[in-house]
Amino acid sequence: MRSRPMRAASETDLRRSIARMRRSIPRLARTTIDRYIQATPLYEGTGVPDHLHRESAHTVRSMLDVCLRSVVEDSIDIAETMRESIERGTERVSEGLPLREYMRCWQTAFDVLAEALESEWGRDHETFWFVLGRARRTNDRILRDVASAYEIHARELVAAQDHNHAPIIDAVLRGDDWIFDDPELVPAQPVVLFLDIGDVPGEKSGDAHARSVAVKRKVRRLRAQLARELPGLWLTDIRPNSGRLLMHPPSIDLDSLVADLEKASGARVTAGIDEAAGVGDLPRAGRTAREVLEVGLRCGLTGRAIRIDDVALEHHFAHASASLGVLMNRCSGLRNRPELVQTLRVYLACNQDRRGTADMLFVHPNTVDNRLNRVRELTGLDVHVTNDLLTLAVAVNSGIAPPEA
Repeated sequence: MRSRPMRAASETDLRRSIARMRRSIPRLARTTIDRYIQATPLYEGTGVPDHLHRESAHTVRSMLDVCLRSVVEDSIDIAETMRESIERGTERVSEGLPLREYMRCWQTAFDVLAEALESEWGRDHETFWFVLGRARRTNDRILRDVASAYEIHARELVAAQDHNHAPIIDAVLRGDDWIFDDPELVPAQPVVLFLDIGDVPGEKSGDAHARSVAVKRKVRRLRAQLARELPGLWLTDIRPNSGRLLMHPPSIDLDSLVADLEKASGARVTAGIDEAAGVGDLPRAGRTAREVLEVGLRCGLTGRAIRIDDVALEHHFAHASASLGVLMNRCSGLRNRPELVQTLRVYLACNQDRRGTADMLFVHPNTVDNRLNRVRELTGLDVHVTNDLLTLAVAVNSGIAPPEA
C-alpha cells in the first residue's frame, strides 16, 4: 500500500529536478559553444563569427530542452519541435562546412548535458542512468534528423547550382531561338510570373555573415515552396529581391501562392503575371508581367498577384509615349513631395472624396484641401479641372514619387 505514494513522490522529484535543469540550459549552451570553439580548428586565425554565439547557441538550447523534456513527457513531437532549428542549421552547408564538423557541435552539446546529469544525480544513482538513457534516445533521434536534413540540403544546393535557368529565361524573353533538351516539357501556353521580394529582418543585421545567412535562407525557402506548390514549374530564377518563373498554367490560386511564399520566407512577396500564346509570345508576355508588377507596386498593391486587368487604366497611364515626358514635366514640382503624391494617390482611389481621403490618411479634411491647394501652387494643375486631374493621375501612376510605406 505504501509503494504507490513512493512512486508518485519519486516522479514528482524527477519532474522538479528536470525543471531545475531546464533553467540552467542557457548556461549549458554557453559552455557548449565555448567548448566547441576550443575543439574546432575552423576559426584559428579568422576569429569566431557572431552567428555562432547567436544562432548556434539558440539551436543548442532547443536541443537540450527537448532532451530534458523527453524524460518526463512521452507525447513530445521531437521532429516538429526541432524542425525549425534543424532547418536553420542546415544552412551551414552553403558555407562549405563538412557534415562531420557540423555534427561535432551537436555531440558536444550532449556531452555537456551528460556531465550536468552526472553532477545532478551522480553515476551511482539509478535515476542518472534512467534520465541519461531517455535523453540519449532523444538525442540519437535528433542526430539522425540532423544528418538527413543536412544531406538533403547539400543535394538541393548542388541541384540549384547545376540548374541555373537564368540564361535560358533571358534568351526566351528576348525572343532568341533556344534548343531545349526535352521539348515535351515546354508549355504550349507558358505563364510568366515576375516576383518582387522584400527583405527579412536578418538582412538588416550589422553582421555580414548574418545578412548572408538570412538571404540564403529566404531564397531557399522560396524555391522549396514553389517546388511544392507548382508541379508545372518549367524555368525558375529566384534572387534575393526578385524572381522570374515560366510555367504551365497553374492549377492553384496565385493569390494563395503569394501568401504561402510570404509565410514560408518571412518576406513580402508581390507577383506580376501574364499568359503567353506560345513560346514565341514570351517576350511580349514577359514585358507585360514586368510592367504590371511595376505599376502595381507604384499603386501600393503589394502582397498579392497582379494581372493586367487589375491595373489596366494605371498601366495605360504609365505606358511610355512621346507625350509622357511632357506630362511628367508639368508635374515636376511634386518630385520631392511624397506626401502630396500620396494624397493624390488616395484622393484618386477614393473617387475624389475629400472626407474618404482624410479617413484613409488619418488627417483632417482641411489638411487634404490644403495639400491639394499646394499641388495647384506647385504645378498649376487643379484637381477640379478634368484635364488637370488626368495629368496628375498620369504622374502618380508613372512614378513621379514612390508610394509611402
